[in-house]
Amino acid sequence: MRKNLLCFAVVIGLVFSFSLALAQNPSDESVSDSSTKATGNVSDTIKSKLEAQKVRLQEVRKNIEEKIKNKKEEVQKRLEEAKAERVRKQTEKMFTRFDAAVNRLDNISSRISSRLATLEQSGKDVAKSKTDLDSAKSKVDSARTKLSEARTSFDAMINSETPKTALDEAKVKLEEVKTAVMEAHVALVDVVNSIKGASK
Repeated sequence: MRKNLLCFAVVIGLVFSFSLALAQNPSDESVSDSSTKATGNVSDTIKSKLEAQKVRLQEVRKNIEEKIKNKKEEVQKRLEEAKAERVRKQTEKMFTRFDAAVNRLDNISSRISSRLATLEQSGKDVAKSKTDLDSAKSKVDSARTKLSEARTSFDAMINSETPKTALDEAKVKLEEVKTAVMEAHVALVDVVNSIKGASK
């Protein structure tokens, strides 16, 4: 019974509070005006926040794009430096080999010269071989000159503003060195063959 009485009191309290709330409720027009104002303020706030967010995102995007651009330039610069270093090392090896070849040819020509001197002392006719040797020595000197020109050309290529065209010119010079060394070698071989014929 006590439970029923308590339930009854709660129901009456709720009904009474509901009726008081309706009595204190302002008119429907004032409620709609205040809700419209609140909705307008909320939408303006949301729009301003969205605009601020867009601006921040654009700034972040610009910063990221700038960092990426700087990184690309840095990587490109490092790659170009590494490429230039590789080219420099390879050309240095080529010049070392050509220089060694020219030195060997020079050494061979001096040995041939001493051999001609001993043949001349023994009474052999070596006049033609001497002229051939002089021609071969001039070809060795020409190869040495072309080698120094090619070295200068490659040094200019590395420091050039347009390395591609300078590289083409340097390659042409290097081919000239190669042919000059081969010609000098052939001339020395001819001298050696003529000595073999004269020594019999």
